[in-house]
Amino acid sequence: METTFDYVVIGAGSAGCAVAGRLSEDGKHSVLLLEAGGSDRHLYIQMPAASYLKAIGNPRFDWRYKAEADPTRHGRRDYMPRGKVVGGTSSINGMIYLRGQPEDFQEWSELGCTGWEYGDVLPVYKRAEDNENGADDMHGAGGPLTVSNLRIRHELSDSWIAAGMSLGLPHRTDFNRRDQEGIGQLQATQRSGRRCSAGKAYIHPAMKRRNFTLRTGAHVRRILFDGKRASGVEFQTGNKCQTVQGRRAIVLSGGALSSPQILMLSGIGPAAQLKAHGIGVQADLPGVGANFHDHAGTAHIAYVNRPTYNVQNSLLHMMAFGAMWLFAGRGPGTTPDAHALAFVRSRPELTRPDIQYHFTPAGFDLTEDGPVLFDRPAVTALCNLHRPFSRGSIGLKSSDPMDQPAIQPNLFSDERDIETLVLGAKRLRDFFTTAPLSRHVVEEFKPGREVQSDDEWRDFVLREAIGVYHPAGSCKMGTDPMAVVDARLRVHGISGLYVADASIMPTIVSGNLNASCVMIGERCADFVKQDTNQGNSR
Repeated sequence: METTFDYVVIGAGSAGCAVAGRLSEDGKHSVLLLEAGGSDRHLYIQMPAASYLKAIGNPRFDWRYKAEADPTRHGRRDYMPRGKVVGGTSSINGMIYLRGQPEDFQEWSELGCTGWEYGDVLPVYKRAEDNENGADDMHGAGGPLTVSNLRIRHELSDSWIAAGMSLGLPHRTDFNRRDQEGIGQLQATQRSGRRCSAGKAYIHPAMKRRNFTLRTGAHVRRILFDGKRASGVEFQTGNKCQTVQGRRAIVLSGGALSSPQILMLSGIGPAAQLKAHGIGVQADLPGVGANFHDHAGTAHIAYVNRPTYNVQNSLLHMMAFGAMWLFAGRGPGTTPDAHALAFVRSRPELTRPDIQYHFTPAGFDLTEDGPVLFDRPAVTALCNLHRPFSRGSIGLKSSDPMDQPAIQPNLFSDERDIETLVLGAKRLRDFFTTAPLSRHVVEEFKPGREVQSDDEWRDFVLREAIGVYHPAGSCKMGTDPMAVVDARLRVHGISGLYVADASIMPTIVSGNLNASCVMIGERCADFVKQDTNQGNSR
């Protein structure tokens, strides 16, 4: 294997794949993409329904992170699945294609992230997209990431949408326009019913280029430096350590959990913490690992009188569903983790939605040990808040790169998040007591009909809420003393080093993160090419 490349990208997740794919497009500059996991060419990745049953929780494909005990939720320890495979979490996620709200990016700009307003990022979203419904003022066609309408309908999903409309929500056919409020079916990152991960979108085509190299099974230990310039990467394959050099730039795309860990292992982070673990300080950046946050959410689960996917698991079902998926690209085998979404305001005086609902015609619960399917017909709707005030942290457990990081969600360190989630959960119950969905509800399992008073709702939220697998913010972009990267995603105080993933979000976007991570990767590739061509990578 060559040991020197123009660009080295760490992590083949949603952003890392976009970075590596775009940097290699010119066919001239050599690109190495390092991924700790393995190939995504596996049935459990390509078949959406199989991912939930066989990939999440599987150490072959999932890092299986476990958070520290959270003092804001009676010591709960959340399970946090993250993809350990080409495509990263986009290879095991729910495939929901959402961008967030225009105001999210206005807020980024106001926080010092110049060039990140909605008018700046919308063309990048469109460039990345190949939407089944074609191109228009808000969508793109012909890009690498395929976005499709659902290939499956379920009567209970339709009933949930109809119930929401009866409660006054407008019907939406597209949640990626400027006004998000309403209810309807979603679009998914699929291609003919198969998962279209960032790996399939960007890396499968890149594998045909002579200037592109993918190295799987490569666990990054640290970034190497020549003075204050990032010059290379040390990684481990099995029991063997190797180093590679990056002539022009190093891009870190480990995700909101791993990127701060790798920076700290490399000597970039809070000086006191680094010294406590015997790590030499390359750059004292106190914001590394700070500002960590997620969308806090609860589950509303009801037993129903119609068959749901969680109980359609006989051999006959699996053969029929598998054949429909394999030969027609349709049916339950194509199902994303939700069929329908709703966006609502927790308080009428708000100018935009701050609550999101996901409805799935399957009974499951998100426990401390991961998702658990029920053994009787049931449906699940998740309620999560959009813009949390609470902040947690990512730290080091040790200086050993093979250890998981210390993840402290502090999910409810701010009382306002509890209040908002209580309002959202209360309103979600109304969907289940409204026709036509109410005709199919046999029993409410969660929260349970005994939950009625404000104190009971608050207790339910504190006992049951989790982060809904959308970690962000731990290497935030900005200009304040806690910022880790600047508006061009360059690490403060270090030249030649960029971070591109959800960790750079100063505030989390109002929706699922995959589409925005791809956008961040696309922008980073632009910045890297411009900076290195002009000698501005610092």
